[in-house]
Amino acid sequence: MKKIIALLLALSMIFALAACTSGGGTEPATDGGESTEGGETAVKDTLTIAHKQDMVDKDPINGSTTNATIKIKANVYETLIERTVPESEMKPLLAESWEWNDDYTELTVHIKSGVKTHNGGDLTAEDCLFSLQKISESSNNSVTEKMDLAKSYAVDDTTFVIVMEETYMPVIANLSYPTAVMFDKEGYEEANGDWNAMDIGTGAFQWGDWVSGDHVTLEKFDEYHVAGMPAISEVNFKVIPEDGNRYIEVETGHADIAYEITGVDIDSAESNPDVVLFREFTNDNSYLSFNQREEIFQDVRVRKALAMAMDLQSAWSVCMDGVGRPPVGLLPDNITDSIAKSDSPWHVDYPMYAYNVEEAKKLLAEAGYPDGFSCRYNTGDNSVRMAYGEFFKNAFEKIGVTVELISLDGATNNQKLKVEHDFDIYTWGIAATNGDIDYANRYFWSKDNTNRNIMGYSDPEMDQLIEDAAREGDPAKRSELNAKVQLKALEDVAIIPIYQQEDVHCYVNGLEGFVNGAYQSPLLKYVHF
Repeated sequence: MKKIIALLLALSMIFALAACTSGGGTEPATDGGESTEGGETAVKDTLTIAHKQDMVDKDPINGSTTNATIKIKANVYETLIERTVPESEMKPLLAESWEWNDDYTELTVHIKSGVKTHNGGDLTAEDCLFSLQKISESSNNSVTEKMDLAKSYAVDDTTFVIVMEETYMPVIANLSYPTAVMFDKEGYEEANGDWNAMDIGTGAFQWGDWVSGDHVTLEKFDEYHVAGMPAISEVNFKVIPEDGNRYIEVETGHADIAYEITGVDIDSAESNPDVVLFREFTNDNSYLSFNQREEIFQDVRVRKALAMAMDLQSAWSVCMDGVGRPPVGLLPDNITDSIAKSDSPWHVDYPMYAYNVEEAKKLLAEAGYPDGFSCRYNTGDNSVRMAYGEFFKNAFEKIGVTVELISLDGATNNQKLKVEHDFDIYTWGIAATNGDIDYANRYFWSKDNTNRNIMGYSDPEMDQLIEDAAREGDPAKRSELNAKVQLKALEDVAIIPIYQQEDVHCYVNGLEGFVNGAYQSPLLKYVHF
């Protein structure tokens, strides 16, 4: 009898092990599976995402580069180099490897062989050079900065050489930027460059259905060049602009992921065992700055006075609802070469000019404004920045500065700030968007032609530091030059960082592999249930 019982126990263990290894079970679909007729659980392979904004267009290079749009396009079109957050490590993607020549004037890129494009072609070195040429002709041509594409050439089908006009080390990071995508030359020419009429990328997903204002669907690309990816067959981005409703979609089982949930929903997500909360600091600081084309703001004492009137810790506590954090430096400490890093040899505590209302009044008096002055403050229509505007309006009144808040829609505000320069004070964001600190340095470059230097800051010494850092091939020397840029920007109060931004998303328990790529765009090829 004992032998029979032992045999039955052994058989039951074998059956249980078989059920585990085959993905079987009786758990409900919320754990990543769907019940079949036999009672087993099939692995779920469709994904629904509650997304804040609709896609603006299908153009990956010359179209909208808003974060909301790139969150979709980054899964259809790919770059030569992949960068994931927060470590900002540059990894091979379409490129297998790359190397500089001795004087950093030529970058040789070796691409993977056998990469298929969505229209059935094989990605070649000629396609890559063609893609870079089209990017250079676009409005987002900063990624091809300093490339001499007329002299660049293909060595063979999988090797090409980018010839540089001059040494420019950030070009590696530029090749990971979401608009530096590679695509099929023949497909582009056949469609006469009409992105709505072509699907010529290399991503894990290709275009499906798009109903403007409602949803965008992506479909699995069966010939994707990474074996086993993607695990998801279809992705449906549901456009849900109302902040609270995106979390509700996940909570009620109508979505698997909700992008950009607000502070109000964080507690609910944390206390819900069926939901996983994703929080990750971005490499963005929001900042306040001044129109330094105006005489009053050319006086550094005025800029310092306003900086000293700003209690950044209190502002964050009042305005941010637990999201993000007060800034730790000119740039966040998750950026390579940021002097906000505690182990940086050039580290300085931030804020450099600590909160001190009485000292701020003295500085204004020294600058010739003992009774203060009046100015306009453009916050845009972002709710958080509007809240900060109200906070700082009250803070500035304590030193005699009267503020008129101006909250324009995004397009109008952009026109006022970047084109017309019709503002006094404003709030914007600064980041090493391409993964290299040079991108942030250019906010202080007087020769900037990409509208990063909104404030009109101009200093020959700063220009030279920025240009020298971009050309420096020695990492240690480059780090030192980048530190000098940051220190000078802080000393000159070129901008005043006011908070560090944070990505806050949530997804159903049972979903794995959620990871951010460049420009805080989740890479859905890694996702699986």
